[in-house]
Amino acid sequence: MALTVSPVLDFAAANARTTSAGESASHIGRAAPLAVWGMLFVRSGLAIGLQILVAAVVWLVGSADPWRVSADWWLGWFTIANVANLGLLRWLLHREGRRLRDLYRIKRHDLRADLWWVALALVLAGPIGFLPNLLLGQALWGSAQVGQDLSFRALPLAAAILLLLVFPIVQAAAELPTYFGYVMPRLGARYGWGSGAMILAAATLSTQHIFLPLLFDWRFLVWRGLMFVPFALWVGFVIYQRPGTLPYLAVGHGLLDASLPVMVVLASV
Repeated sequence: MALTVSPVLDFAAANARTTSAGESASHIGRAAPLAVWGMLFVRSGLAIGLQILVAAVVWLVGSADPWRVSADWWLGWFTIANVANLGLLRWLLHREGRRLRDLYRIKRHDLRADLWWVALALVLAGPIGFLPNLLLGQALWGSAQVGQDLSFRALPLAAAILLLLVFPIVQAAAELPTYFGYVMPRLGARYGWGSGAMILAAATLSTQHIFLPLLFDWRFLVWRGLMFVPFALWVGFVIYQRPGTLPYLAVGHGLLDASLPVMVVLASV
């Protein structure tokens, strides 16, 4: 009797590079489309929902500009969003018979090749992440500093220091694993999109920054929406080619994002 394989699982097996480390085609095939699409947009949804919630609270206590105050606290409420993101990710993976820590598992049999790609990714990640910020800021305002000043404002120093300790960890654990460890391989397997799944995940990662924080200034929206497009595409490409690089790039991403609460601390002293 000939053995038959479903098209979804056959595609996933034939395109193993879109599959995160240690992940089998059978696990991918169990993911419901609603779960995958929901996780693609959940971070943006959590961001806008929490900004509205914080703004409502500070309005109730008498703030004259609750939306701006809520925006000032975006690293705080996005830390909560990251924790919620991880909870959802854990629950969905459990439904597939997997564990959250499987996303961070190191592929020891391919370690040398993965580390070569990680080194290449990190060497280019700095300029790819920094230059669009600089060039867009210069084009939109005549100075990149304007966007930074709108994004990172003073908080109580104790809160800023706490964010410095917590935010990079939860950000590293949640962001790249969600977009490129969970969503990308499942979109690729279910719809046969291959690199298209990578591009969609990268574009969504980049545009989520419009809501971090959401300010109703068209220049700020353009700046936040476009500044991370090259970075997201580059990191997504590396993980698409070498899924085993995900754990290392997640750590590197957390170290890069540690600069965000540092800027808040500097603004707060």
